[in-house]
Amino acid sequence: MHATDVAGPEGRFLVGNLIEFFNDPPHFLSELQSHYGDVVRFRMGRRQVYALFDPELIGQVYIGQHDKFIKNRAFWNNVREIFGNGLLTNEGESWKRQRRIAAPAFQPRSIATYFEQMVALTEARLDVWRQNETLNAHDEMMLLTADIVAHALFGAATGEHGKRLLETIQQIEHMIPVRMKRPFNVLNRLPLPSNQRYRRAVQIIEEEIFAFIEEHEQQRDSERNTLLQHLMNARYDDGSRMSRQQLRDEVLNVFLAGHDTTAITLSWSFYLLSQHPDAARTLCEELDAVLGDGPFTYDKLPQLTFTKKVIQESLRLYPAAHVMGRETTEPVQLGDYTLPKGCTVLISPYVMHRLEQYFPEADKFKPERWTETFTKSLPRHVFVAFGGGPRVCIGEHFSMMEAMVILALVYRRFDVRYAGDGAPAYFASITLPPRDGMPVQVQARA
Repeated sequence: MHATDVAGPEGRFLVGNLIEFFNDPPHFLSELQSHYGDVVRFRMGRRQVYALFDPELIGQVYIGQHDKFIKNRAFWNNVREIFGNGLLTNEGESWKRQRRIAAPAFQPRSIATYFEQMVALTEARLDVWRQNETLNAHDEMMLLTADIVAHALFGAATGEHGKRLLETIQQIEHMIPVRMKRPFNVLNRLPLPSNQRYRRAVQIIEEEIFAFIEEHEQQRDSERNTLLQHLMNARYDDGSRMSRQQLRDEVLNVFLAGHDTTAITLSWSFYLLSQHPDAARTLCEELDAVLGDGPFTYDKLPQLTFTKKVIQESLRLYPAAHVMGRETTEPVQLGDYTLPKGCTVLISPYVMHRLEQYFPEADKFKPERWTETFTKSLPRHVFVAFGGGPRVCIGEHFSMMEAMVILALVYRRFDVRYAGDGAPAYFASITLPPRDGMPVQVQARA
């Protein structure tokens, strides 16, 4: 069956469904799945797009026929100035080469060496929280996770470099949806004020990343336990090292993936737990039993099973990477349909994670659902918060450990209550942060 036979909305003249998609991707894709089923066709400008909501077909994209897909150029070409040729955007043999050289630094055994830093930095951040204080938990988590990833990457606090870098990244994340909504890419190259601000932001990001790299080069300590040093020490098969430009690209990819997504997961966790006091109580009981008044050591992390379930359930309901795109490099047979070369394929963790056939009472926050039996019963590629296949997120172990450490230490010391006037809304950019932050009131636990 030809792919043009796939059902889907008509769309508008010239732009198709571009505006509806970028106004609210999770809602738009949820509506598509509800109305049209597991495979849906729509149009963004001139580009044909196919949204998949069948785990078997998603598995074909991620694993079975992954060599027939590349990352979606319709999206990544708009942000290549930011991500460069790092692991998020690289392709083919070049990607395999980079993944192979970077992988050892992200193995669980290597990531475990950063546990004590995570604990110390989190404790220091919590020391400045005050009884009955109302604060923006999302801002707090963005600053904390930025410090954690800066220590892991560079062996130093973010300082002025990191503060400027973080502020600029936050600005540019709000610029990206505006650029993506434009029906013609040529508009992104015109001397518009918004384009000039975007290019200046990219320049600042590059300056700050190179400042960190230069600082590492000047210290010349090949034994430093930092991710950047591991990348600088790594060798390709021919004995050569990464270029400074490639280091810049990989470092920025890690910085973005290592703090932004974790901060988002934690922000939604605070809100969800505040709305479900029984789950918050169970979490605190586990922390009291496992951690008590003693030090939080690495060997206690696997015992925090409910803490992990909270993170998993938050990732299910509000996956930071809420939509993932691929592009076909040749005609691909997916199920009953032959997709043409050059079309876009979208996979939505947000939608997949809320399908009732896999997650009963899917819209409810139920951390207890994540039993070993339930997890094993899930078809592969239903829970895809970190992607799948060879291109699964390289920082998954780092992110999970970071989220568990921070959540445990926060609730060991504080009760966290949502302090907003109404339910928080998400802001769908590259990631899915709360639109207006996450106002909470913190009270010291009795």
